[in-house]
Amino acid sequence: MIWAQDTTGLLGADGGMLWRVPADFQHFRAATLGCGVVMGRRTWESLPGPLTGRRNVVLTSRASWHAEGARPAPSLRSGLATAAAGVRAPDPREGHARDLPRLWVIGGGSVYEQAMGAGLPDILVVSVLDLDARSRAREQGLPENSLVRAPGISTEEWRLDPVHSDPPGTWRERSGDARWRVETWRHR
Repeated sequence: MIWAQDTTGLLGADGGMLWRVPADFQHFRAATLGCGVVMGRRTWESLPGPLTGRRNVVLTSRASWHAEGARPAPSLRSGLATAAAGVRAPDPREGHARDLPRLWVIGGGSVYEQAMGAGLPDILVVSVLDLDARSRAREQGLPENSLVRAPGISTEEWRLDPVHSDPPGTWRERSGDARWRVETWRHR
């Protein structure tokens, strides 16, 4: 799974992000290009269109749902199978991204929780943004119950991969709204 969160573990609110960090978007693209990506319908609707260069699979319970550039799936497991079927060689990614999986769950919060609860992920790539987005949500008048949190990462189940993570306590250069860092977690 791959996501961005603020320092409090907030993913977003009301179906959208509360920040703009272009370097993290580039990181997300580099990690997922040429891969299958599985997302919930609300995450799909928050995008400007299909993620190019990736097989976009959208989880929905609506049998008649259709969107250009997306493949619907009724469940997480069927969505993962549909996404995996679209992954082709060669891998277009470069550098450390080639060490990463070719199949990703990209959101939203309930899809992450579902995947974690089923024990499906073996790697988590988390961009931590050096900001507290709760104040941004309040400024936008978003209610507390619209805030979406990232799943918890238990160090009993997950270990930080030092090769694919930024050193603890360090930040990459500010991009847009925040400095940021990448934490890559592997299932124990």
